[in-house]
Amino acid sequence: MTAPDVAVVGLGPAGRCLAHRLAAHGASVLALDPHPDRPWRPTYGGWARELPSWLPDSIIGASSPRTELVARTRHLLPGTYVVLDNAATRAALDLADVDVQDRAVSDAELATLAPIVVDCRGNTRALASPRTPVQQAHGLMLDHADATGLLDGATAVLMDWRPFDGSPDWGSLMPSFCYIVPLPDGRVLAEETCLAGRPPIPDVELTRRLHRRLTRHGIAPSTVAGAEVERVHIAMLPPARRRGAAPVHRFGAAGRQVNAITGYSVFASLAAADGVALSLLAGTGVRSGRIADGVRRAALDALLQLDGRGTVELFDAFGHLGVDAQRAVLDPTVPAGALLGALGRQWTLMSPQGRIALVLATVKGLLR
Repeated sequence: MTAPDVAVVGLGPAGRCLAHRLAAHGASVLALDPHPDRPWRPTYGGWARELPSWLPDSIIGASSPRTELVARTRHLLPGTYVVLDNAATRAALDLADVDVQDRAVSDAELATLAPIVVDCRGNTRALASPRTPVQQAHGLMLDHADATGLLDGATAVLMDWRPFDGSPDWGSLMPSFCYIVPLPDGRVLAEETCLAGRPPIPDVELTRRLHRRLTRHGIAPSTVAGAEVERVHIAMLPPARRRGAAPVHRFGAAGRQVNAITGYSVFASLAAADGVALSLLAGTGVRSGRIADGVRRAALDALLQLDGRGTVELFDAFGHLGVDAQRAVLDPTVPAGALLGALGRQWTLMSPQGRIALVLATVKGLLR
């Protein structure tokens, strides 16, 4: 049997997309996953502009032409926000030309699979470390009619940073925001989210906050009790490479598609897959972007030190940024210069007290 050119380990969205693109460019691809046909359950949302042109429009399950961010004030975010139809996305990422094997792979096996090996098994190992900042969320899927008060005229709300109980500010509580997006089946997902915590806000507390928020918007407890639940638990940093580990590439939640400011994005993997496939086949590897990653890590460390007031002001300043600067913050592939420019502009848009608080939080984060 002919040896494969590339082995892709893990067939979640990132691994399946990369295997598909490698095969599309003529590579002989081996893909391994213990459950390759398991449906994708999470909700994957992002900006329509991030989707590569080679993907068909059929993968879009729902779209929002009016997406807002709510902090100290309301901000209309430019562009169309979309949610993937998971089944249609899997179908578009056809693996007919890929040798798919349904088995798990140990770390010790990785280097033996092919001349080029890409680890796409996610980032559960980093979650086991108490030092890893984690994004956690508790969501409920509601009928659209029940969610109109939450949306308040928007078709999606990327972040609503207002306190869940109607308080004027967060006081001593760690802040959370509500993420509200349309779903492919016509329902709406409302998700109370801890952007980053070490440790994060526990699920039981996020559940309590979400129920309180929904009650304030007229959603009956009986509706809440019968709603389908979605939970999110994401490491905000890729796993550290183990000493002596096999020299393999990493992609998706295990690689540079993790944005230390916003968390992992499937859309970042979809956008990067074709370029990564071509780089691997050309023998140039995957671009590291270490300086930009370091800047994002420093921004994350600062965010972890901010209190609720500072966090809300930081994201209010984000809402005032121009579209290019917003993209620089959200896109994990943007180089360090553009990212520093965007973060610097965001800092200047804060109040004098907010700027001082952010500087102090940055210093504390770096010292930690």
